[in-house]
Amino acid sequence: MSKLVNKKSLPLIKGEPAVLRQDDFRKLGELLYFEGPLLSHFVNLRNEDFIMKWCGKDHEFNHWMLYKTNYELLHQFFRGEIGDLELIQKTPDEHAYFVDIDNEIHWKNIVKVEISDIPADYLPLPPSFYELGDFEPYGENLRTYLDLHFSRLNKLYKIPQYQASLVAEPPSPQYRKK
Repeated sequence: MSKLVNKKSLPLIKGEPAVLRQDDFRKLGELLYFEGPLLSHFVNLRNEDFIMKWCGKDHEFNHWMLYKTNYELLHQFFRGEIGDLELIQKTPDEHAYFVDIDNEIHWKNIVKVEISDIPADYLPLPPSFYELGDFEPYGENLRTYLDLHFSRLNKLYKIPQYQASLVAEPPSPQYRKK
């Protein structure tokens, strides 16, 4: 059942109450930080990647948007092929969660929202693109790791099965069986 949820001074969100266990998510690092985290990388217990984006605050909560991503999308983002808006719009789940976090870092008031129903005030407008040096060290390290990860995929060569034994064993004069 869909309902409207008012996040205090922020626009109304059309979505459904959801249950997410905070303990099922682990923060890997900050991508952007300015007087506090703005964009953070999380994984859940199934090792799925999520981005948590700061949306605003009031006297009681910091308001965040949590959405699933994957290595391919993150790699495209870090290469400048997609912006932060497309990173949200291309989420594999086609929905995001809005989470209120109190001063004790407890997750409250979780709402599941279809991507098409996210108010424009919560989306990055204009969309911005990754630029080297703009991100925290964790973000730069993740970019480097993803570049390496995807470059290795391009360097894998298939060896025909009948040749595999020739590659695996050195020539006989250098190799003695016991």
